[in-house]
Amino acid sequence: FQAIDKRKQEADDINPYIAIKILGEEFKNYPQAFVALQRETRKSQTLAHPNIITVYDFDRDGDLFYMTMEELSGEPLSSYIKSHPNGTPVKQSGKLIEGIAQGLAYAHSKKIVHSDLKPDNIFVSEKGEVKILDFGIARAVSDLNETDTHVDSFDAGEFGGLTPTYASAQMFAGEDPHPSDDIYALGLISYEILSGYHPYQRKSANILIDHPVTAKK
Repeated sequence: FQAIDKRKQEADDINPYIAIKILGEEFKNYPQAFVALQRETRKSQTLAHPNIITVYDFDRDGDLFYMTMEELSGEPLSSYIKSHPNGTPVKQSGKLIEGIAQGLAYAHSKKIVHSDLKPDNIFVSEKGEVKILDFGIARAVSDLNETDTHVDSFDAGEFGGLTPTYASAQMFAGEDPHPSDDIYALGLISYEILSGYHPYQRKSANILIDHPVTAKK
């Protein structure tokens, strides 16, 4: 939802508008919903990058959990792809793909794997710039270059936040999150941007292992 930050308004900020993300009704009965959204906010707040949405804060009002973030104008990449059924021109595609890759590279450098990268979680601004959204099921990678001695008692994977069309075979196997999971999804998304359709007819990786599909060149 669009909202007005009253503190910004009081300070005569030229852009007092923000966006509010509210935890869906289906999650309200989840016993760790509050913890889940707090973790999403905490991880997102560490990701200060032009290709990742800026998250401001997390709070609750009774049983309503929400987080605030920068307001964006444009459309989800899923809608953008649908509006380009024959694919996006190479130059324009390259800009979009590069933006997503740079955002992921930065998150991975912070030991954070998105774990649910898909066109619905990528936003294309009116200026044609991309923003990666929703690190809600992202989990800190325990060992990229160094070991994190802090073990979080909450595992965002309990949400079952896996989108079959873009999930890697390793995710289906229940393996620990790895940057390669995001790279697999990025490859599929890149193909979609360039061609207008999913390379494997939207079949999931676990099915493709036994029933491979060859993508068109």
